[in-house]
Amino acid sequence: MQIVVKPLRIGIAKNDKKMEIRKAKKKDLREIASIFREETSKKPYNKRWTNKETFDIIKKSFKKNEINLVIMGKEIAWFAISYIKPNKKAAFVDELWFKEKYQKKGFGRDLMKFLEDKYKKRGIKELGLTVNQKAGAVHFYNKLGYKKKYAFFH
Repeated sequence: MQIVVKPLRIGIAKNDKKMEIRKAKKKDLREIASIFREETSKKPYNKRWTNKETFDIIKKSFKKNEINLVIMGKEIAWFAISYIKPNKKAAFVDELWFKEKYQKKGFGRDLMKFLEDKYKKRGIKELGLTVNQKAGAVHFYNKLGYKKKYAFFH
């Protein structure tokens, strides 16, 4: 795993596709857990969680963090779990997952831009996240200007 960070600057997302970005509601948690379970079961993660395990993870995150969604039509396409670090100078994206059919269409860029702008408006100077070094997301974050800060192993 590696930590990547980006200094924050306010700008405008360039995707003109119809979508809605909003905070998650309690009624969304099962669908979010389903996306989480499905996408983390794939390579390079290969997690084998039960419905209950993923629901419990998402429910716990809902209580202590912010969960933002990208809605396409009536379907949750993406979700991001994030929070402001205790030092109040940085925010952290704990989880960011999306349905495979929405990958490589610009929606991820828009969701990250939304998160960057949201935290910048709150006075946050840096947004960090972890990414599996074997995941395709490494290239995605590099294209968005995120830089590797350090790596760790578990």
